[in-house]
Amino acid sequence: MSNTATLLFEIGCEEMPAAFMRGALEQLRTLLEQMLTESRLPFDSIATYGTPRRLIALAHAVALHQAPEERTVRGPAKRACFDAEGKPTQALLGFARSQGVSPEQVQFMETPQGEYAFVQVRDEGRPATTVLAERLPALIRQMTFPKTLRWGTHQLRFGRPIRWIVALLGEEVIPFEIDGICSGRHSRGHRFKAPQPFEVRSPDEFLQQLREVHVMADPEERKAFIQEEAIRLSREIDAQPLLSDDLLEENTFLVEYPHLLRGTFPEAFLRLPAPVLISAMKKHEKFFPLVDAQGKLIASFISVYNNGNPDYVREGNEWVLIARFNDASFFFEEDLKQPLEAFVNGLARMLFQQKLGTLLDKTRRLQRLAERLSRALDWDQPMRECLQRAALLCKADLATQMVMEFPDLQGIIGEEYALRAGEAHCVARAIAEHYQPRYAGDELPQTPVGRALAILDRIDTLVGYVGLGYMPKGSSDPFGLRRAATGVVEILAEEPDYPALSELVQVAHDEYRAENVSLKPLPAVQADLRTLFYSRLEALLEEQNIRYDLIRAALGGGWDDSVYGFVQRARLLQAHQAEPGFPMLAQTATRPANILAAARKKNIHAVAALNEVDPTLFEHEVESRLYHALQSLTPQFEALYYRHDYEAIYTLLQQQLHEPVNQLFDHVLVMTEEESLRRNRLNLLACANRLYLALADFTQVVEG
Repeated sequence: MSNTATLLFEIGCEEMPAAFMRGALEQLRTLLEQMLTESRLPFDSIATYGTPRRLIALAHAVALHQAPEERTVRGPAKRACFDAEGKPTQALLGFARSQGVSPEQVQFMETPQGEYAFVQVRDEGRPATTVLAERLPALIRQMTFPKTLRWGTHQLRFGRPIRWIVALLGEEVIPFEIDGICSGRHSRGHRFKAPQPFEVRSPDEFLQQLREVHVMADPEERKAFIQEEAIRLSREIDAQPLLSDDLLEENTFLVEYPHLLRGTFPEAFLRLPAPVLISAMKKHEKFFPLVDAQGKLIASFISVYNNGNPDYVREGNEWVLIARFNDASFFFEEDLKQPLEAFVNGLARMLFQQKLGTLLDKTRRLQRLAERLSRALDWDQPMRECLQRAALLCKADLATQMVMEFPDLQGIIGEEYALRAGEAHCVARAIAEHYQPRYAGDELPQTPVGRALAILDRIDTLVGYVGLGYMPKGSSDPFGLRRAATGVVEILAEEPDYPALSELVQVAHDEYRAENVSLKPLPAVQADLRTLFYSRLEALLEEQNIRYDLIRAALGGGWDDSVYGFVQRARLLQAHQAEPGFPMLAQTATRPANILAAARKKNIHAVAALNEVDPTLFEHEVESRLYHALQSLTPQFEALYYRHDYEAIYTLLQQQLHEPVNQLFDHVLVMTEEESLRRNRLNLLACANRLYLALADFTQVVEG
């Protein structure tokens, strides 16, 4: 007889929102894995499956009995175990009795707190069904969702009301009850095609049984089926579907057994901009738009449905889509009765943030920021005018009827309206691009004006919200500040000429102060945003497979906080880290850094300036040699650093600074008792350390 069996755990519920499902299934797998491990129930693997009405976990080869365990149990202190006559006290007798041993079997061992009583206990374990019956209700209570609810008189909170629970280990029911809901061996099929409960024969047959009652439990199978069927139906009319991952995912978790059909709409609607039609189909109706071989939208779509007569479903789908298109057509025609600029004043009635003003206030700030940035970048007059115009119009479409009805079209419809109003192409493109990247993995803005506006928009938002004290905490980020910071970092990572982060933050803070907006002091805002930006930078560089210690070294170095500089230096460190000379360079660089840190602990602060070094105080030739090397290298580093030529800096550190620094440490006592000599030598080393920091904080580099 086998000593393992398959565990089936199914939570049946009302239809769960599609957006909840992936997270719920991952939680179920993680929590079950953790529970089995903690319960000393070995298993082979866990797979999760799910539809809108059920969350399923199948754990294979679960032990039928807990693994035995030997553990040491600590009891009372020895001084409490015996009375003045050396006889066992009730403390010792009670401890022995609670562990099922005689007082003679109790041992005494020394601990940091003194001598204590100990007992070696062997726990033979309990049957798995007994353990699981105790632990599975807690697992259900541990699950979290973006929103939870209670139902009826139940106190349990869950993503949707629970209607049944199947819990089997092999063919044996794991009996438990949670808030009036009892586990058993009866599941349900498709809500419409097989609504009656059915008895689960065994966990290993469960997925096949579900298929027999019109439930395709594996979401990956449903997704593949939807994709293949959508392509097949499209090819019948020489078209192809726009199969975005997010829409595929949503449709996968809207149905238990997918059916697909192809519908049509009047070609007259194709006069509307394609993004409008696509948004109506995808965002509102969850349909897949179809395009021809040239990528042009056609008057047809694919929809996924769970049940029903396909002719009736098609007719209903077409009816609601045409109604949606009629609305869009009306909004489009109404909006076009005036140019895009006419909507700017409407932004005065739209709040950006209660203390930060309206969207019109934000627009005015963006215009002023655009002027300052274009001058800093030394752009020519046409480019400056383009950025200024784009800053004025970039939020105007938020006041249009089209964007009020289709919010995901912000920027996209702004570009369309700008072109129809005769705005320059660079202005129109920047209006659309300044929202990019909209999500992880999205394209970055491609035009210089679009990139500039995208950065300024996010910097204004970040400085405003963080200045009011709204820093993301844990998983909570209601204002999307992490996403905004990520966008800034991703764009600036490829922009060598842009000002450093602290400068961008300062000018945005200045603009808020000019409007008498009460924000935290600039140093506090810069410190908070530095934390936020650096965490986004770390994530970006980790995605590029750069060693974590090298990332920290790059972020710890630099003479400014240029994102481009951080990224380039981290890439350089990664490129050189396997070379034989790299560890030696890192070791040498840490020598001045470490002694300066030790001096600071003694309240001795060195000055990294050559004019603070007095050559007449040198007592050793190696001091002069390092001083002359620094005199030569410092102006070279100044020029190379601001050209972002970090490769040349790396070479100079190895070839011209490595040996003089080592020789000074080998022949000179830096921390001498003579104060003037000590301070002079520390200042000299501070100048050397500054050159190393131009590349990285090498104290962060982990050897080996």
